[in-house]
Amino acid sequence: MLNIYINNEEVVCDNKFEITEEMLATSSTILNNCYPKSWENDKDYTSRFYYPQDYSKCKIIKTTNGVEKLVFCGVIKNSGNISLNPRHPHYSSLQLLDFKTFLSEGETLDFVISNKTIEQAIEMVVDAISEYGFIVGNINVLGTTDIIGAYSTENKTAYDVFQYIADITQSRWFTRTIDENTVAIDFYDPTLMPTGVNIEYNQEWWQENNIQDLSFNYGTNDYRNKQVMISENVYSSIDYVETLIANGYDATFNTMQPIAQIKSITVNGVEATFITKAERELGESADFYYSIGVSNIEAENIYTVGTEILIVYIAIVQGREIVYNSDEVERIANSINRKGVISRYETRNDILTSDELSAVGQSYIRYKGSSEINLKLTTYNNDLYKIGDVVYFESPIEDLATDYMVKKKTTKVITDNNQFHIVYIYEMTSNFNSEQAINYFDNQRNKSVGNIKEGEFITRDIDIENNCNIIWYDLEINETTTEGNALDTVLDGLFIY
Repeated sequence: MLNIYINNEEVVCDNKFEITEEMLATSSTILNNCYPKSWENDKDYTSRFYYPQDYSKCKIIKTTNGVEKLVFCGVIKNSGNISLNPRHPHYSSLQLLDFKTFLSEGETLDFVISNKTIEQAIEMVVDAISEYGFIVGNINVLGTTDIIGAYSTENKTAYDVFQYIADITQSRWFTRTIDENTVAIDFYDPTLMPTGVNIEYNQEWWQENNIQDLSFNYGTNDYRNKQVMISENVYSSIDYVETLIANGYDATFNTMQPIAQIKSITVNGVEATFITKAERELGESADFYYSIGVSNIEAENIYTVGTEILIVYIAIVQGREIVYNSDEVERIANSINRKGVISRYETRNDILTSDELSAVGQSYIRYKGSSEINLKLTTYNNDLYKIGDVVYFESPIEDLATDYMVKKKTTKVITDNNQFHIVYIYEMTSNFNSEQAINYFDNQRNKSVGNIKEGEFITRDIDIENNCNIIWYDLEINETTTEGNALDTVLDGLFIY
């Protein structure tokens, strides 16, 4: 039995509807010809109108052998679409969204995440939206104790910030309904996602799990077995050592490469102090100043002609990494008797080290160096998987025997002889851990150092209340008569005394 409640009032609707869930999307469904079940007592469908307000609470419950299971819970959006013909029933067609919609529609945030670990940052955001019913769920992310860069959430929704955290940690996040009042926020590294039961390819497994159909398709649109990664601004892996000679009148000294970080400066063999120009603007002082990404340093004082200034620094250089999938190169070459290299080139602007370049390239080769396979599995009255589950397919075809992530789930509700039946359709992908998929929503590739750059400051509106006592000396007060009670002055004007 399936029961639908809107604001705790049981309603009925058409005997067919679908609930759609998808990674990074808000779960939704549409109920057509919806009206209160109480109308069936007197069969009066035309003299009354059913018009629940937007953001009315809705829940769908399935009862099996006396046990209730929450199938869907959320709010109504875009309610209405009612016929006003007096001869027709006044039913509603309603769109329902799960509570994930509040992550983007709720209040925007206004605080700074600074010197916090990944886990603490997630907890800060969830705590700020806890009144909407959100709690911290599973945080299975590699490096949860890593410190996040200074990041301002000002005018950003919780959805935006969660997507940013997922982006910099190369993880995925999604919501999980606990009950009608609680939704958990889960974060997973793709290698640590929850595991679902294996898909077996035999008659017994299909019968036990009411499998209706299983199909697959594959494509090689982004197939590559050689990945070339280029970044214009990469921290050099070796130290640059340069000797600069003072000319007696310039305080600025040019370096061969843009500076990422200074390790040491000596003047005629004596250690000198150095800070960034941003730190100087905050009131600090040193012997030398520099800006990240700039090819010079500035001295506090003019040095005499011939003074030797030795600087050791990490430079910002152009980085280039090439990654091969040698087995695939050989396979293609043997198949076509031609060179088997299928290359992909990309210029990045968010990579700071050669190691990071290599890691991204390896990700492409691992998951894009083979066909992207999509499975569609259909079950009858058997809810096997959740969004984000990783499922292994024990396939008789060797190329299909791999892990898949459930990226979309469609729940179809149908009625047969007044009995509700549910068909579940799961769409899964094999390339779920690729960098492209991780950046599906926000492909701008936010920098892991946060959105507050060096030299920038964070301002906040602060309400200040000042109170003071005014003491008048030699004051004479004369009472005057006025006409009306108007103040003869410009609004917001200055009072002159």
